[in-house]
Amino acid sequence: MTSDTTSRAAPADLGKGSDLRPVVGHDQDDDRTIKGRKGPLPLRVLQALPGLIILIALVQLARPIGDPDTFWHLAAGDRLRQTWIFNGPDPWSTMSTQPWRLHEWLPELLMSVTQQLLGMPGVAWLLPLGGAVIGLTLWRATRPRASLLASAAVTSVAFVAMSQSLSLRPHLLSFAFAVAFTAAWLRSAADARPRWWLIPVTWVWACTHGMWFFGVVIGVVALAGIALDRAVTRRQWLRLALVPLGSLAAAAITPTGPSLLLSPFAVNETTQYIEEWMPPSIRQPGFIAFLVLAGTVVLVWARSRERARWTDILLVGLAIGLALLYSRTVAVGAAVIAPVAAATIQGLLPRDREPVTRREVGLTLGLTALGLLVAALLLPSRAAVPTWGANDLDVPLAALPQDTVVCNSYGVGGWLIWRHPNVRPTIDGRTEIYATGHVKEHVDFERAAPGWQAYVSKTGCTYALLAKDQPVVEALSKQAQWTVVQRGSEYVLLRAPL
Repeated sequence: MTSDTTSRAAPADLGKGSDLRPVVGHDQDDDRTIKGRKGPLPLRVLQALPGLIILIALVQLARPIGDPDTFWHLAAGDRLRQTWIFNGPDPWSTMSTQPWRLHEWLPELLMSVTQQLLGMPGVAWLLPLGGAVIGLTLWRATRPRASLLASAAVTSVAFVAMSQSLSLRPHLLSFAFAVAFTAAWLRSAADARPRWWLIPVTWVWACTHGMWFFGVVIGVVALAGIALDRAVTRRQWLRLALVPLGSLAAAAITPTGPSLLLSPFAVNETTQYIEEWMPPSIRQPGFIAFLVLAGTVVLVWARSRERARWTDILLVGLAIGLALLYSRTVAVGAAVIAPVAAATIQGLLPRDREPVTRREVGLTLGLTALGLLVAALLLPSRAAVPTWGANDLDVPLAALPQDTVVCNSYGVGGWLIWRHPNVRPTIDGRTEIYATGHVKEHVDFERAAPGWQAYVSKTGCTYALLAKDQPVVEALSKQAQWTVVQRGSEYVLLRAPL
């Protein structure tokens, strides 16, 4: 930090097209500005690139519901509309031991209302809508820092990096929030002005998804970088520090109460049993795309004569750490690194990048709207029936007595909660409400590991809904004399001996 009353510009903000403020000009002025310039593509094609990238992504996201967690989020929204209770005992499983907190209630309400009005195709349309929010946020965060071509390239690679996590769950919005928060802190690092709007937006994020705390983490990391860059006075730095502190206070006053502050740590003990919480693999396209972004940034910095800002270095370090930690956080890492990558790549290109014009804004918004319209036209035929769940076993499941305990495959628990409220699954995707020991016992049960019979006795289940290829299906049939009620295409329903 400096003792000057005015913050000095950081090295990364000087030179080739690094102004963080968007330039919106008239189309005719823009045409005169670029007259005579030779480029790889005509200007009008370049201006359509952001919208075309988003449009293509939205059409690809127009697909049936296939995420197992979508269903319990739907059920949560339905129940909240009936009771308006945000905390309390779990109403569905007899094996849960922890209170159930609806810390994702805003998107759950949206999903519930959409289902009531538009059915399952309408719910499926929320996935392209979330993709549109992410795409527009990436464009808005990268475009002021880079040319059309560089911004489009970063947006495309970031979309691919997020692809393995683009499913119909509230975490979609966390990716957009992470992009926006990173871009906001980069602007604060350049002009020393606090973005106070991050505080109320944190409240919205905290009501949307459990990754809200990454917004605070991004702020803390940026503050450390700003201090190391010595680009602001001590007083300015302290004012900036009020933003993450205010964000924590905002998260503490959501309808779920101050207990929300501890919710990010609720799943730590069970992550070892959940695939998306495993470390990423080099065979995952999304992880490869992230490595391309991170590798490009590091390589450009290594070959540059100009030292990168500590703020940028620490944010890229945070992004890489997130991407290496879990498969699920690769997308968050891509969101954090995207604005830095755009400015870094722009450093290799000519200084006179294209200004943001009304034509570009219109094309981007218009093509995004077109993508949402195309998705809306495709989904009634594509998404009338979910591709997840034991849909061909609906009749026997619906005939089970009220409050029947069912030993179920982990992935189908959320679907049972939503589709068949007459049964009580022994586990579902809300692992934070189950004891770690219970989760481990369930994993052993599915594998028919020694002692699996104790799980059946402990849960008291009289029926089982299991994937046909799970070892415990044969064990139940041959060792415990359970009867097959009906076989479906993917699941089998069994009944305990009388």
